Amino acid sequence: MITIRADRQNDKVLLKIAHAGELTERGIRQGFFRLAKDLHGTANEDILRKPKKGKTYIVRGPSGRKRRHVASAPGESHANLSGKLRRSMGWKVSGAKLMEFGYGAGPETAPDYAPFVENGTRRMAARPSLGNSVRKNIRNGELHFVREVMRRFAV
Repeated sequence: MITIRADRQNDKVLLKIAHAGELTERGIRQGFFRLAKDLHGTANEDILRKPKKGKTYIVRGPSGRKRRHVASAPGESHANLSGKLRRSMGWKVSGAKLMEFGYGAGPETAPDYAPFVENGTRRMAARPSLGNSVRKNIRNGELHFVREVMRRFAV
């Protein structure tokens, strides 16, 4: 036998049930925002992390001064030489159905060489900075969505 008593909590529960779709969409959207921030932060950290394990080159800076640059190894996030590719990385969320993360997704446009660095060419192995970030944040994404949706339904 089920007994239901009139209670102030019942009104809150019924209101949450009536707005379940809207609350779920808000939670998903917030989960997208949190995941995108994690992806962007992880990719930035990996790109700027030193030391890289590739070849060492002598390069000239904008002032003409020579310096050593250690490139990234295949499969490792790319090394930051000029910073143009790293600055072009961004994200945006459109509603509760679409999140974009990648080069050119933010305010800056992606340089022409972005797909070659990320996917590689026949002469150069890939340096998948975005892919590495996604792999590292799979579990975080799951946690963000569950936490944000459940937070909307807490009574």
